[in-house]
Amino acid sequence: MMISPTAIHLDACSICQLECPLCVTAEGVSIIGRGYLAFESFRRLIDRNPWIREVDFASKGEMFLNKELVQILQYAHGKNISLDIGHGVNLNHAGEEALEALVKYQVIGLRVSIDGITQKTYQRYRVGGNLKRVIENIQKINRYKAKYHAAKPHLIFQFIPFGYNDHEMEGARLLARMLNMEICFHLNRVPGFFPVQDRDMVRRYVGHADRGEYLTGKGKGYMRHKCYQMWTKPHIGWDGKLFGCSTNIWGVYADTVFDENLVSCINNEKMQYARDMLMGSKPPRTDIPCLKCFIYQDILEYSNWITEGEVFSAVQAVKE
Repeated sequence: MMISPTAIHLDACSICQLECPLCVTAEGVSIIGRGYLAFESFRRLIDRNPWIREVDFASKGEMFLNKELVQILQYAHGKNISLDIGHGVNLNHAGEEALEALVKYQVIGLRVSIDGITQKTYQRYRVGGNLKRVIENIQKINRYKAKYHAAKPHLIFQFIPFGYNDHEMEGARLLARMLNMEICFHLNRVPGFFPVQDRDMVRRYVGHADRGEYLTGKGKGYMRHKCYQMWTKPHIGWDGKLFGCSTNIWGVYADTVFDENLVSCINNEKMQYARDMLMGSKPPRTDIPCLKCFIYQDILEYSNWITEGEVFSAVQAVKE
């Protein structure tokens, strides 16, 4: 099935200054590489593909380390492209110009990963991070929003409950309110790593105590919606590699898309086969990165295939 999305997911940087224990960037996954999205590469991508109306930035690294970020945001805004930073930043180091650019160029949203309300708990996972500096940067964004009389970006306070911080969930909710942020509790991707202690507390805020409980209760994976990106927002690395979705760290569908026809790349034989695999209409194939993905493995085990209805709803949600 050929697709014609209007949005892409794009890494602005694959380098991070923190050393979070479960992060693929900290682990040094070689297929992603280490580098920054160059403004010139971004410009070529946008100019060659005028159908792109939305760019969702960040995923594998800390985008604020990209020294050309302001120029990238400005160019996209000038092309009337909607910008979002919905996959998380740590916001430990961000210059004034970049923080102001979030407001000036009307970035829709900014998700900040904050897993503690004290430095002691915050740094247990965000190793090398400084909570005070993160909060100061959030306050700077709020001041720029006031200066420009702007509602954007919508700020999201993401908190992952672990065994050492689940008692701070209510405090995190209150801190988020004080910072004019939406609170979002996100389940740890490895339940056995610092497993939550107060499971009833986590259930009260999230609905399930961990991803394993979510899977057995619902018969589908917690992150299953990531697969929708194969239809709605194909993921592109900082150097132009086509990964398909932001979870993929195992293989590429095209070596570069910056100087190629992007529509052709996202509809090449491998991408189409991967989408058919996810919908259960084609058997697993060893050269398709999905085969190594924990999300696909859950889909396969439960025969909980992505449906045409889900795809249609996901595509409509992006268009809206």
